[in-house]
Amino acid sequence: MRPPPSVVVIYGPKGAGKSWVADELRRRAGVVHVDADRVVLDLLDRGQGPDPRLGWLEPVETEVRRVADDHALVSVEATGAWDSDWLLADRLAAAGYRVLRIWVTAPLEVTLDRLARRLSRKVPITADEARWIHDEATRRASARSFAAVIETSGLPDTSRLDRLLESLR
Repeated sequence: MRPPPSVVVIYGPKGAGKSWVADELRRRAGVVHVDADRVVLDLLDRGQGPDPRLGWLEPVETEVRRVADDHALVSVEATGAWDSDWLLADRLAAAGYRVLRIWVTAPLEVTLDRLARRLSRKVPITADEARWIHDEATRRASARSFAAVIETSGLPDTSRLDRLLESLR
């Protein structure tokens, strides 16, 4: 019997570097990434909106579970600004998945600059929304524990990713 899949939930404000971490996990260990922005954008394109209480939790969780059916290592991103973001990891853990939580952070000014220069298709966000998400996610994360914390304003410390990957093996 195969062990339960591992899911790395990458938390952090918009523009903090979560996608970079997901790319590094894929490059270094073949971790398959579920792009929550893609899931949300697909739903928005079809005229669907978030659940008033759970936001985008259900469709993102469903996609993570679908991908985890075929892959032992999966990652997904969440800002951590809403209760539903934290419920994602909790619900996956309760369902028997091995869940590792990572916090990715950068100063507000850095994240705002990255968002202003972003070319990839992501869920649209204003600078004011980005400020609120940064503050709220950082506040909520301060009460949590993580398998790794990665600060991305300078050259990120990839040794933390290496240690995380060792724990996944």
